[in-house]
Amino acid sequence: MGAIDTILNSMRGQHLNQTRPAPVKALPAWLLAWRWYCRYVDFHRSRRQLRDLSDHELADIGISREQASAEADRWPKLRV
Repeated sequence: MGAIDTILNSMRGQHLNQTRPAPVKALPAWLLAWRWYCRYVDFHRSRRQLRDLSDHELADIGISREQASAEADRWPKLRV
């Protein structure tokens, strides 16, 4: 089959190697809850570390104490 035939067949929706998308597997609720919990713990650990940085360390990364406090107090927006 030539290139022209391939293009015409694809325009008609007749693909030679038609594949169906793989089925989406739903994760168990306990696994979703565990993933959310792990991300939540990681989020709070990193925010606690940010809050514990000294003024000199904050100046090294280019943020002020107020910016660090605002970020540390932010509520997490976690996806599962």
